[in-house]
Amino acid sequence: MSNLKDINFTKHAEDMLIERRFQKELIADIVAHPERVEQGEGDIWFAFKRIGKKVMRVVVKGNNPCTIITMYFDRRLK
Repeated sequence: MSNLKDINFTKHAEDMLIERRFQKELIADIVAHPERVEQGEGDIWFAFKRIGKKVMRVVVKGNNPCTIITMYFDRRLK
């Protein structure tokens, strides 16, 4: 699922990419190759990957194709 054509971004996620200066390719890589995954409610799941000293959390809905809801550095995780 590392291909960007398999991944959709909500309007909010698109806005967060711009505001937080993240690249779509980085988010696609995290979703395709997470260091850790947690299941949320329903078909929501979370992909985590360490970037430097921070941990990025990507909130995802569904699979193949999946939809990125949002992404952020999770301050609670180190």
